[in-house]
Amino acid sequence: MTKRRRDRFERSKIIIPILLAGWIPSVLTLIVSYTILRDTLESRILRDRQTLVQLLGHVVRIDLSRSSEIINYYESLPEVARILSSPNPAPAAQQWVNSAFYSHPNVDGMFLAAPDGSLLGSIPTTPELVGKDFGANQWREEAAASDQPIVSSVHPRFSDGRLISDIVAPVRAPDRMLLGFVGDSVLIERIGKRLSTIEFSDRFVFQVLDQKGAALFANDFKPNPRATSPESSELLREIRQSKRGHFEFQNNLYSFNHIESTGWVALVEQPVPVAYKPVHDLLGRMTVLAAWLIVLTAVFAWLGSRFYQRQLESKQQLERQVIFNEKMLANMPGGIALVDPVSGRFLHANDAFARMAERFGQVPAVRDITEITCDEVKIAPPGAVERVLNFGTPFQLIEHPLKDMSGVTHFLDINLLRLQGAKETVQGVLYLVDDKTRDVTLRQELIAANAAKDQFLAQLSHELRSPLTPVIAMVGELEAELPDSEPVKGALEVVRRNVELEARLIDDLLDITRISKGKLQLSFEPISIHQILQRAYEICRNEIEAKNLEVNFALRAAHPYAEGDPARLQQVFWNLI
Repeated sequence: MTKRRRDRFERSKIIIPILLAGWIPSVLTLIVSYTILRDTLESRILRDRQTLVQLLGHVVRIDLSRSSEIINYYESLPEVARILSSPNPAPAAQQWVNSAFYSHPNVDGMFLAAPDGSLLGSIPTTPELVGKDFGANQWREEAAASDQPIVSSVHPRFSDGRLISDIVAPVRAPDRMLLGFVGDSVLIERIGKRLSTIEFSDRFVFQVLDQKGAALFANDFKPNPRATSPESSELLREIRQSKRGHFEFQNNLYSFNHIESTGWVALVEQPVPVAYKPVHDLLGRMTVLAAWLIVLTAVFAWLGSRFYQRQLESKQQLERQVIFNEKMLANMPGGIALVDPVSGRFLHANDAFARMAERFGQVPAVRDITEITCDEVKIAPPGAVERVLNFGTPFQLIEHPLKDMSGVTHFLDINLLRLQGAKETVQGVLYLVDDKTRDVTLRQELIAANAAKDQFLAQLSHELRSPLTPVIAMVGELEAELPDSEPVKGALEVVRRNVELEARLIDDLLDITRISKGKLQLSFEPISIHQILQRAYEICRNEIEAKNLEVNFALRAAHPYAEGDPARLQQVFWNLI
């Protein structure tokens, strides 16, 4: 239990620093990066919105500026001043409006008014309002005080009730006396149609407020028939107080821009969560990234602790292996020692090597093996250790004969190997000595026994083959002297073939010595495979008939002849049958 706690404590010394080194920078990176990127992204979002509202305001300004240019031209026209200064200007004013209006397709209405704002002539025509007020209070005072065309607030047109804005300019005499007003009208629906061709996304709403805070558009950029609402008035107040071009109101983000020379305000509206969605997405991604860093750091810390634990286990295992190797070397039957590469002394040696050094190397028993040099041990040839150290080539003697102190010859295997470290530094020479006397003696005895066996088989083969020679000769004489009887000749043929086969088998016994030396010979001659099969069947026929078996031959080979050893091939078929 104490060891386990100690291992856990050792692992914690690795895990905690890794976790601190990974988690603290991850959290700080998240905070700092999010703060910097959030400010940058918010600034970019607001700047892009401001650019957009300026462009949209410019679109609105295009329609108004065209009408302003027309009015600016007509206010200085002498004909207009002459009409307005005449005693009865109404008929001439209506006639002039009729001729001027149709020259400008982008104008939705045109009028001339007296200095008091009463109507003199207009398109669309409204005869019932001639000489009367037709809503001049929307612009009269402002236009009279200005030398340039002014844009009025939005109001319904008397003729048809459609929402319009009047662009009005004063007409003055050379002495600057006010003679009247010339103006044209722009339908709000015309401006709305142009804006409706623009696609907005992400709950993005565009609006225009006039001087009084009235919203020009309802849904889908259609004219807004409602009067000024409290909400639009509040927005106008926020716009006048704001100095940055954007503000938050009722959980919506507004960006605005004043439309030049109109007194109107272009305004874009979007819910705050939608407007700042990229910022929130950034925070989510940064959080996920930081979470991954934290998780990976934890995994790395865990792996580091596992690696450290394995290092501890490897260290313990190495200690056990060192102890095991020491015990194993001490109990090895062969001698093993390590020679110092500089002094030539033995750094380590097991008991078996010390005994061999005393028995074969002429080392006194009273001396410790670590106190002597390799040259004093007369086992390896002189200079062998130095050559291994200098050139790195292993030195080996197999079954090298050496006499012990009693004069008995022993056979030793001697191996010298140069040991190098990981950086190819020489650590010493490994001196290995193994007594192979017993193996050599046993092998010599086996060689002698094998030679005796080969000699016995040769003699046995000779003795067995000698009686077969007269038998073969006698069978030949019987075949020549007996009458032509097929059964008798067939029987003699079988006897002759089997005697010859036995002779070949005896020759095989004689060739066992050749087999051991890989010199077994085959006698090749032209043979008939059909005939060899029939001969093998004749040898086994009695056994086949005794077992009530039946053999059918289909000897129809197109090429029955081959080059081979007839006795060997007959023996093969015989064994197969």
